[in-house]
Amino acid sequence: SVTQGNYAIMSVLETRSLCRSVTQGFQLRREIHRTDAQPSTVRTHTTDFLSCTEPQPSVALVFLNSPGVRAQCGAGRALSLFERLWRVAGTRICADGAANRLFDGLGEETRRQRHIPDLIRGDLDSLRPDVRAYYEARGVRVERVDEQMTHDLYKCLDALHTQHVDAAIRRRADGDDSAGLVAGASELTVVVLGAFGGRLDQEMSNMNMLFQWTGFGQMFLMSEDSLAVLLPPGEHRIVHNPELESRVCGLIPLGAPCAQVRTSGLKWDLEDAELAFGGMVSSSNEVVGDEVFVRTSGPLVWTTSLRRTPWAGATGSEYTTPAAM
Repeated sequence: SVTQGNYAIMSVLETRSLCRSVTQGFQLRREIHRTDAQPSTVRTHTTDFLSCTEPQPSVALVFLNSPGVRAQCGAGRALSLFERLWRVAGTRICADGAANRLFDGLGEETRRQRHIPDLIRGDLDSLRPDVRAYYEARGVRVERVDEQMTHDLYKCLDALHTQHVDAAIRRRADGDDSAGLVAGASELTVVVLGAFGGRLDQEMSNMNMLFQWTGFGQMFLMSEDSLAVLLPPGEHRIVHNPELESRVCGLIPLGAPCAQVRTSGLKWDLEDAELAFGGMVSSSNEVVGDEVFVRTSGPLVWTTSLRRTPWAGATGSEYTTPAAM
Protein backbone atom coordinates (compact mmCIF):
# COMPACT_ATOMS: atom_id res chain seq x y z
CA SER A 1 0.00 0.00 0.00
CA VAL A 2 0.99 3.60 -0.46
CA THR A 3 2.04 5.36 2.72
CA GLN A 4 1.06 8.86 3.79
CA GLY A 5 4.63 9.93 3.11
CA ASN A 6 4.29 8.77 -0.47
CA TYR A 7 1.20 10.90 -0.92
CA ALA A 8 3.15 14.09 -0.21
CA ILE A 9 5.51 13.55 -3.12
CA MET A 10 3.23 12.00 -5.72
CA SER A 11 2.68 13.98 -8.89
CA VAL A 12 -0.73 14.52 -10.41
CA LEU A 13 0.01 11.87 -13.04
CA GLU A 14 1.03 9.34 -10.42
CA THR A 15 -2.13 10.07 -8.46
CA ARG A 16 -4.23 9.58 -11.57
CA SER A 17 -2.47 6.31 -12.34
CA LEU A 18 -3.13 5.04 -8.83
CA CYS A 19 -6.78 6.11 -8.94
CA ARG A 20 -7.42 4.51 -12.31
CA SER A 21 -6.24 1.17 -10.95
CA VAL A 22 -9.21 1.11 -8.61
CA THR A 23 -11.98 -1.07 -10.05
CA GLN A 24 -15.31 0.39 -11.14
CA GLY A 25 -17.10 -1.61 -8.50
CA PHE A 26 -15.20 -0.13 -5.58
CA GLN A 27 -17.57 1.85 -3.32
CA LEU A 28 -17.10 4.24 -0.43
CA ARG A 29 -17.08 2.26 2.81
CA ARG A 30 -16.65 3.40 6.37
CA GLU A 31 -16.64 1.59 9.70
CA ILE A 32 -19.33 3.13 11.88
CA HIS A 33 -18.37 2.56 15.47
CA ARG A 34 -14.57 2.42 15.25
CA THR A 35 -12.17 5.25 15.76
CA ASP A 36 -9.20 3.11 14.75
CA ALA A 37 -10.48 2.28 11.27
CA GLN A 38 -8.11 3.34 8.49
CA PRO A 39 -9.60 5.10 5.44
CA SER A 40 -9.55 3.38 2.06
CA THR A 41 -6.84 4.46 -0.35
CA VAL A 42 -9.35 5.99 -2.76
CA ARG A 43 -13.02 6.53 -2.04
CA THR A 44 -15.41 6.30 -4.97
CA HIS A 45 -18.57 8.40 -5.25
CA THR A 46 -21.08 7.44 -7.93
CA THR A 47 -24.76 7.70 -8.74
CA ASP A 48 -24.71 4.72 -11.09
CA PHE A 49 -27.25 3.00 -8.82
CA LEU A 50 -29.86 5.20 -10.52
CA SER A 51 -29.48 3.09 -13.65
CA CYS A 52 -31.00 0.10 -11.82
CA THR A 53 -34.52 -0.92 -12.83
CA GLU A 54 -35.49 -2.71 -9.59
CA PRO A 55 -35.47 -1.65 -5.92
CA GLN A 56 -32.03 -2.02 -4.36
CA PRO A 57 -31.74 -3.07 -0.69
CA SER A 58 -28.60 -0.92 -0.45
CA VAL A 59 -30.40 2.33 -1.45
CA ALA A 60 -32.64 4.40 0.82
CA LEU A 61 -34.68 7.49 -0.11
CA VAL A 62 -35.60 10.16 2.45
CA PHE A 63 -38.20 12.54 1.05
CA LEU A 64 -38.38 16.02 2.60
CA ASN A 65 -41.24 18.51 2.78
CA SER A 66 -39.51 21.09 0.64
CA PRO A 67 -40.36 23.21 -2.41
CA GLY A 68 -37.03 21.95 -3.79
CA VAL A 69 -39.10 19.19 -5.42
CA ARG A 70 -41.71 20.53 -7.80
CA ALA A 71 -44.31 18.87 -10.01
CA GLN A 72 -42.93 16.83 -12.88
CA CYS A 73 -44.46 14.23 -15.13
CA GLY A 74 -42.65 11.45 -16.94
CA ALA A 75 -43.49 11.56 -20.65
CA GLY A 76 -43.64 8.19 -22.38
CA ARG A 77 -40.46 6.32 -21.48
CA ALA A 78 -38.85 9.30 -19.76
CA LEU A 79 -38.41 9.13 -16.00
CA SER A 80 -38.20 12.15 -13.70
CA LEU A 81 -35.71 12.35 -10.83
CA PHE A 82 -38.43 11.50 -8.31
CA GLU A 83 -39.60 8.54 -10.39
CA ARG A 84 -36.09 7.18 -10.80
CA LEU A 85 -35.26 7.54 -7.09
CA TRP A 86 -38.52 5.97 -5.97
CA ARG A 87 -38.05 3.04 -8.31
CA VAL A 88 -34.53 2.23 -7.23
CA ALA A 89 -34.87 2.74 -3.45
CA GLY A 90 -35.28 -0.36 -1.32
CA THR A 91 -36.41 1.81 1.63
CA ARG A 92 -38.55 4.95 1.32
CA ILE A 93 -39.11 7.35 4.20
CA CYS A 94 -41.17 10.54 4.38
CA ALA A 95 -40.03 13.17 6.86
CA ASP A 96 -43.23 14.39 8.57
CA GLY A 97 -45.04 16.79 6.20
CA ALA A 98 -43.36 15.22 3.16
CA ALA A 99 -46.16 12.64 3.38
CA ASN A 100 -48.66 15.46 2.66
CA ARG A 101 -46.58 16.48 -0.35
CA LEU A 102 -46.46 12.88 -1.59
CA PHE A 103 -50.20 12.36 -1.10
CA ASP A 104 -51.28 15.64 -2.73
CA GLY A 105 -48.75 15.61 -5.54
CA LEU A 106 -49.54 12.13 -6.79
CA GLY A 107 -53.18 13.09 -7.14
CA GLU A 108 -54.80 10.02 -8.65
CA GLU A 109 -55.47 7.02 -6.45
CA THR A 110 -53.72 4.59 -8.80
CA ARG A 111 -50.54 6.65 -8.51
CA ARG A 112 -50.82 6.86 -4.73
CA GLN A 113 -51.20 3.10 -4.51
CA ARG A 114 -47.92 2.65 -6.40
CA HIS A 115 -46.07 5.01 -4.05
CA ILE A 116 -46.57 3.81 -0.51
CA PRO A 117 -43.65 4.75 1.79
CA ASP A 118 -42.23 2.38 4.39
CA LEU A 119 -42.11 4.94 7.18
CA ILE A 120 -43.31 8.44 8.10
CA ARG A 121 -41.23 9.93 10.92
CA GLY A 122 -40.74 13.24 12.71
CA ASP A 123 -42.38 15.34 15.38
CA LEU A 124 -45.52 15.14 13.20
CA ASP A 125 -46.44 18.79 13.63
CA SER A 126 -47.10 19.02 9.88
CA LEU A 127 -48.65 15.63 9.04
CA ARG A 128 -52.36 16.04 8.28
CA PRO A 129 -54.81 13.64 9.99
CA ASP A 130 -56.34 12.52 6.67
CA VAL A 131 -52.92 11.72 5.21
CA ARG A 132 -51.87 9.85 8.34
CA ALA A 133 -55.07 7.79 8.29
CA TYR A 134 -54.63 6.97 4.59
CA TYR A 135 -51.11 5.62 4.97
CA GLU A 136 -51.68 3.85 8.30
CA ALA A 137 -54.61 2.00 6.69
CA ARG A 138 -52.11 0.71 4.14
CA GLY A 139 -49.61 -0.56 6.69
CA VAL A 140 -47.20 2.39 6.79
CA ARG A 141 -45.42 2.87 10.10
CA VAL A 142 -45.93 6.36 11.50
CA GLU A 143 -43.47 7.27 14.26
CA ARG A 144 -43.64 10.41 16.36
CA VAL A 145 -40.45 11.68 17.99
CA ASP A 146 -41.36 14.58 20.28
CA GLU A 147 -37.93 15.99 21.13
CA GLN A 148 -37.14 19.32 19.48
CA MET A 149 -33.33 19.37 19.59
CA THR A 150 -33.11 17.64 16.20
CA HIS A 151 -35.10 18.21 13.01
CA ASP A 152 -37.12 15.71 11.01
CA LEU A 153 -34.32 14.73 8.62
CA TYR A 154 -32.08 13.82 11.56
CA LYS A 155 -34.89 11.71 13.01
CA CYS A 156 -35.28 9.85 9.72
CA LEU A 157 -31.54 9.22 9.34
CA ASP A 158 -31.41 7.98 12.91
CA ALA A 159 -34.15 5.45 12.15
CA LEU A 160 -32.36 4.31 8.99
CA HIS A 161 -29.04 3.93 10.77
CA THR A 162 -30.57 1.98 13.65
CA GLN A 163 -32.53 -0.30 11.33
CA HIS A 164 -29.55 -1.21 9.18
CA VAL A 165 -27.03 -1.51 12.01
CA ASP A 166 -29.41 -3.82 13.88
CA ALA A 167 -29.94 -5.87 10.73
CA ALA A 168 -26.18 -6.26 10.23
CA ILE A 169 -25.74 -7.30 13.87
CA ARG A 170 -28.49 -9.91 13.51
CA ARG A 171 -26.89 -11.28 10.34
CA ARG A 172 -23.54 -11.64 12.07
CA ALA A 173 -25.19 -13.29 15.08
CA ASP A 174 -26.81 -15.78 12.72
CA GLY A 175 -23.46 -16.46 11.07
CA ASP A 176 -24.50 -14.82 7.79
CA ASP A 177 -21.56 -12.92 6.28
CA SER A 178 -23.30 -12.18 2.99
CA ALA A 179 -24.86 -8.89 2.02
CA GLY A 180 -28.28 -10.44 2.66
CA LEU A 181 -31.56 -8.73 1.95
CA VAL A 182 -30.80 -5.72 4.14
CA ALA A 183 -27.55 -3.78 3.84
CA GLY A 184 -25.65 -2.69 6.93
CA ALA A 185 -25.37 1.05 7.52
CA SER A 186 -21.86 1.25 6.07
CA GLU A 187 -23.14 -0.47 2.90
CA LEU A 188 -26.10 1.87 2.48
CA THR A 189 -26.48 4.67 -0.07
CA VAL A 190 -28.83 7.34 1.29
CA VAL A 191 -30.45 9.93 -0.99
CA VAL A 192 -32.17 12.92 0.62
CA LEU A 193 -34.56 14.44 -1.92
CA GLY A 194 -35.76 18.01 -1.34
CA ALA A 195 -32.63 19.08 0.53
CA PHE A 196 -32.40 22.43 -1.30
CA GLY A 197 -34.78 25.04 -2.57
CA GLY A 198 -36.47 26.22 0.61
CA ARG A 199 -35.36 28.27 3.61
CA LEU A 200 -31.63 28.91 3.87
CA ASP A 201 -31.42 27.87 7.54
CA GLN A 202 -33.04 24.53 6.71
CA GLU A 203 -30.70 24.03 3.76
CA MET A 204 -27.69 24.62 6.00
CA SER A 205 -29.09 22.20 8.55
CA ASN A 206 -29.46 19.61 5.79
CA MET A 207 -25.85 20.20 4.76
CA ASN A 208 -24.81 19.62 8.36
CA MET A 209 -26.24 16.09 8.12
CA LEU A 210 -23.45 15.22 5.68
CA PHE A 211 -20.96 15.95 8.48
CA GLN A 212 -22.96 14.27 11.24
CA TRP A 213 -23.94 11.03 9.49
CA THR A 214 -20.65 9.79 8.05
CA GLY A 215 -21.38 6.14 8.85
CA PHE A 216 -23.37 5.50 5.69
CA GLY A 217 -21.61 4.20 2.58
CA GLN A 218 -22.70 7.25 0.57
CA MET A 219 -25.10 10.08 1.32
CA PHE A 220 -26.34 12.48 -1.35
CA LEU A 221 -28.40 15.61 -0.84
CA MET A 222 -30.53 16.39 -3.89
CA SER A 223 -33.08 18.78 -5.27
CA GLU A 224 -34.26 18.90 -8.86
CA ASP A 225 -31.37 21.28 -9.58
CA SER A 226 -28.40 20.21 -7.46
CA LEU A 227 -26.54 17.35 -5.83
CA ALA A 228 -24.12 17.51 -2.89
CA VAL A 229 -21.90 14.89 -1.25
CA LEU A 230 -19.19 15.18 1.41
CA LEU A 231 -15.55 14.42 0.57
CA PRO A 232 -13.74 13.66 3.86
CA PRO A 233 -9.98 14.26 4.07
CA GLY A 234 -8.17 11.90 1.72
CA GLU A 235 -8.35 10.79 -1.91
CA HIS A 236 -11.52 10.56 -3.93
CA ARG A 237 -12.68 9.31 -7.30
CA ILE A 238 -15.90 10.91 -8.53
CA VAL A 239 -17.64 9.18 -11.43
CA HIS A 240 -19.51 11.62 -13.67
CA ASN A 241 -23.02 10.49 -14.56
CA PRO A 242 -24.02 12.34 -17.77
CA GLU A 243 -27.52 10.88 -17.58
CA LEU A 244 -28.13 12.77 -14.32
CA GLU A 245 -25.55 15.53 -14.07
CA SER A 246 -24.45 18.44 -16.18
CA ARG A 247 -20.72 19.21 -16.20
CA VAL A 248 -21.03 22.21 -13.86
CA CYS A 249 -19.54 21.47 -10.45
CA GLY A 250 -18.02 22.99 -7.34
CA LEU A 251 -15.83 22.24 -4.31
CA ILE A 252 -17.08 24.02 -1.21
CA PRO A 253 -14.97 24.26 2.01
CA LEU A 254 -18.01 24.25 4.26
CA GLY A 255 -17.34 24.36 8.00
CA ALA A 256 -13.61 25.08 7.95
CA PRO A 257 -10.80 26.13 5.57
CA CYS A 258 -9.19 23.38 3.53
CA ALA A 259 -5.43 23.97 3.42
CA GLN A 260 -4.52 21.83 0.42
CA VAL A 261 -6.65 20.59 -2.49
CA ARG A 262 -5.40 18.93 -5.66
CA THR A 263 -7.66 17.82 -8.50
CA SER A 264 -7.54 16.27 -11.95
CA GLY A 265 -10.38 16.02 -14.45
CA LEU A 266 -11.67 19.60 -14.06
CA LYS A 267 -11.55 22.48 -16.53
CA TRP A 268 -9.80 24.55 -13.84
CA ASP A 269 -7.80 22.03 -11.84
CA LEU A 270 -6.44 22.93 -8.41
CA GLU A 271 -2.76 22.46 -7.61
CA ASP A 272 -2.46 22.15 -3.83
CA ALA A 273 -4.71 25.20 -3.50
CA GLU A 274 -6.24 26.49 -0.28
CA LEU A 275 -10.04 26.76 -0.27
CA ALA A 276 -11.77 28.86 2.36
CA PHE A 277 -14.65 31.26 2.86
CA GLY A 278 -13.11 34.71 2.73
CA GLY A 279 -10.65 33.31 0.18
CA MET A 280 -11.11 31.04 -2.83
CA VAL A 281 -14.12 28.78 -3.34
CA SER A 282 -14.18 26.58 -6.45
CA SER A 283 -17.61 27.31 -7.92
CA SER A 284 -18.81 27.15 -11.53
CA ASN A 285 -16.05 24.68 -12.40
CA GLU A 286 -16.58 22.00 -15.05
CA VAL A 287 -16.00 18.27 -15.37
CA VAL A 288 -14.06 17.56 -18.57
CA GLY A 289 -13.94 13.75 -18.59
CA ASP A 290 -15.65 10.70 -17.16
CA GLU A 291 -13.97 10.93 -13.75
CA VAL A 292 -12.64 13.53 -11.35
CA PHE A 293 -9.94 12.88 -8.78
CA VAL A 294 -9.66 14.96 -5.64
CA ARG A 295 -7.04 14.88 -2.89
CA THR A 296 -7.97 17.07 0.07
CA SER A 297 -6.50 17.80 3.47
CA GLY A 298 -9.89 18.70 4.93
CA PRO A 299 -13.57 18.02 4.34
CA LEU A 300 -15.09 19.46 1.15
CA VAL A 301 -18.61 19.42 -0.24
CA TRP A 302 -18.68 18.33 -3.87
CA THR A 303 -21.64 19.75 -5.81
CA THR A 304 -22.93 19.21 -9.31
CA SER A 305 -25.78 20.72 -11.28
CA LEU A 306 -28.48 18.26 -12.32
CA ARG A 307 -30.07 18.05 -15.72
CA ARG A 308 -33.66 19.28 -15.84
CA THR A 309 -34.62 16.94 -18.69
CA PRO A 310 -36.00 13.60 -17.43
CA TRP A 311 -34.15 10.43 -18.27
CA ALA A 312 -34.94 8.32 -21.27
CA GLY A 313 -35.04 5.13 -19.24
CA ALA A 314 -36.66 1.76 -19.13
CA THR A 315 -40.40 1.61 -19.61
CA GLY A 316 -42.25 2.89 -16.57
CA SER A 317 -45.73 4.16 -15.82
CA GLU A 318 -46.30 7.89 -15.94
CA TYR A 319 -46.93 9.82 -12.74
CA THR A 320 -46.09 13.16 -11.23
CA THR A 321 -43.72 14.04 -8.45
CA PRO A 322 -45.25 15.66 -5.37
CA ALA A 323 -46.21 19.23 -6.12
CA ALA A 324 -45.27 22.26 -4.05
CA MET A 325 -47.84 22.96 -1.35
